Amino acid sequence: MSMDRASIYFLDKNEQNTYKFDEELPPLPLPELHETMQRYYETLKPFGTEQELANSKKIIEKFEKEIGATLHAKLQERSSKMKNWLEEWWEKYAYHTSRISLYPYTVMAMPAKLECVNVQETPEYALKNLARMMYHTIEFWDLLRKGAIKPLSSDNGKIKYSSNLYKRFFSTTRVPGTHVDRIEKHFKTVDEGKTPCHGLISGKGRLFIFKTLRENGEMITPQELLVLLQRLRTILDYESVGDGIAVLTHDDRSLWAENRQRLQEVSAHNRDILQLVESSNVVVVLDENEPQDYGEIAQLVIAGDLHSKWGDRSSILIAYKNGKFGLVGDHSCYDGTISVSYILFIQLSLFETSEPDWSVSETLPLIALNELKFDLNDMIRKEIERVHCDSNSRSKDVLVTHEIFDDYGKDYIKLYKLHPDSFVQVILQLAYAELHNEIAPTYETALMRHFYNGRTETLRSCTNEVYNFIKIALNRHSSKMQIVQAFRAAVQHHKLMMDEARSGKGVDRHLFGLWCVAYQNEMEIPDLYSDPLYLKSGGEGNFLLSTSTLGYTANVGYVAPMLLDGYGAFYTITSQCIHILVTSYTKSKKSSGLKYVQCLLDTLRKIKSLLDEAQSVKL
Repeated sequence: MSMDRASIYFLDKNEQNTYKFDEELPPLPLPELHETMQRYYETLKPFGTEQELANSKKIIEKFEKEIGATLHAKLQERSSKMKNWLEEWWEKYAYHTSRISLYPYTVMAMPAKLECVNVQETPEYALKNLARMMYHTIEFWDLLRKGAIKPLSSDNGKIKYSSNLYKRFFSTTRVPGTHVDRIEKHFKTVDEGKTPCHGLISGKGRLFIFKTLRENGEMITPQELLVLLQRLRTILDYESVGDGIAVLTHDDRSLWAENRQRLQEVSAHNRDILQLVESSNVVVVLDENEPQDYGEIAQLVIAGDLHSKWGDRSSILIAYKNGKFGLVGDHSCYDGTISVSYILFIQLSLFETSEPDWSVSETLPLIALNELKFDLNDMIRKEIERVHCDSNSRSKDVLVTHEIFDDYGKDYIKLYKLHPDSFVQVILQLAYAELHNEIAPTYETALMRHFYNGRTETLRSCTNEVYNFIKIALNRHSSKMQIVQAFRAAVQHHKLMMDEARSGKGVDRHLFGLWCVAYQNEMEIPDLYSDPLYLKSGGEGNFLLSTSTLGYTANVGYVAPMLLDGYGAFYTITSQCIHILVTSYTKSKKSSGLKYVQCLLDTLRKIKSLLDEAQSVKL
């Protein structure tokens, strides 16, 4: 595939609109109950004793014959009327009922890497690079608004992916509720009507807006944006810090819902301002921190100047004072593939378009920069102080470790006719077992975007074959050949399981759907969901390893682990390198992100030497 903007992103003139393809996508499949139950039982095997498995088998058989059949019939009925039986429940119960603060626990984040496209990330270029990035961000928004972006696809464009989630990248906010949040999307395509055209830019606890389009609908230029940024930088450098109202968004969701209500009750002016803050097309934060490398950026993206970040917004571009950049966004609005698509667009834009002639900046008319100031009362000022303290201490809860493993990458793995993602998956699990002397229930994201409004399925990556390989690899008496054979079998089986999950034959979303039917109908939650092995194998999000690949570029993002003692392990695989981000909780007495990364690097090297040795024996 050629890596240029035109071939990846632009629809040909004669091709239809970005979103038209979505209507042609097949509905999200619903597997047969018996099949799911059999698959589910297989996923329990690595985690149970014979007795525990016999008990689970009884529970499964009873469930399948009795209550499960009733729930499944109701789910079938729902599935016959909806093209996607899952999406509404998934947003509500997997994300929006959660009450914990979004930062650092649930947001998706990534360093924005520009060095890979020969852009200098230095203080001298900080504002110029930001002006260019903002320009191309507005361009990306404009293309999505016009429906001119090519849908993501695989198999040389034969299998199209849903573009639905693109509509929530801009002008979208997650509104807090007393019991449940909701997504408010202000973005509209040209066909749908008028959409907000103002941008939001914040720094030092202050909020400003500006127009991203001229009256005639043309985009403003990088040069105009540079002048705007220089003026703003001067304001922030020479004036006092603002009221930091954005910090209220970094609270427990129910408490923030109360404060958001309070704000609106203070004045009509506040209601108008809130609308502007929550609906702007782009969101940019000038953060005063100065991270030195991608690891420090990754750590700061979910912390940093929280008093300047409107945390509910679906996507935020963060510009650090010393010329580094990061991205962060709300995970309920879209998945990581959308963030990667956006940042790759920015990188290719910077790579393919020459640097603007900045000298014309001085002669341009100024773009209006308007500060948004809320009316505050004493109660709200006290709340700002409280949340400021709470959120600063919370921001240290997640440790992020960034590593570029450059001994080998995709090219080497393919030499051995192994699938790169499956290869890394098996190694992630062996590294965990080496470190903790136990296996981990492992979640890997399986993309479902080739179905109507599809998002993800869980691949329970700790398969019987992986478990078998780990036992052989950790046994001192195993020969090198036995280890290599078991490794190959585990990798190949993982690839089969991934293909199966992606075809709609997973376990977890179906089990989740059956649970939702029971919950919605106020029925008793079946025994299956309280079976110790259900929880031990990862049920209800009890995955000690939460993993995802973000493809084959240098762009890797992350979320926090699912469990206090767990890890998040995220990676991308380029031809020569593996880019790795690992998350862990600082308060865990058991996990250590730093040790796990070290173990992972050692294991990657160890497997290479075993494969090479086995190959030379063959020769």
